Amino acid sequence: MSRIKTLIAGFLLSFGVCAYAAEPDELTEIIATCAGRMSAELEFAWLLSDPQAEIFEEQRLRFVEILETLAPVTNPEHRLGLRIDAKMAHASLLTNAYFGTNAARAAWAKRHAITQRNHCQNMLLDS
Repeated sequence: MSRIKTLIAGFLLSFGVCAYAAEPDELTEIIATCAGRMSAELEFAWLLSDPQAEIFEEQRLRFVEILETLAPVTNPEHRLGLRIDAKMAHASLLTNAYFGTNAARAAWAKRHAITQRNHCQNMLLDS
């Protein structure tokens, strides 16, 4: 399994994230943030019975595996903190998007959440 993680990280670094890879800590932050965002997307997909839940679950797992591959770069508490912060922020956007009472704010939150999700999904090679 660790060989697969190494291959995934290698492909990610080679084909899509080279611009982000200036600093290992920066790459770790980006991947941890995406793992958190995909966790929020997954939970909302479950809540709304969205058939994309399986896709979000797979993408979240891929980000977590990549993050674990980068493990020597930062400490686990820092990585987990990044994931939790990103998950809570993204969940707040999704909450406003789906349950907000202000139509303009809900529309903005939905657009922003989709943009952030797409940004993360575009980092994965086959998404």
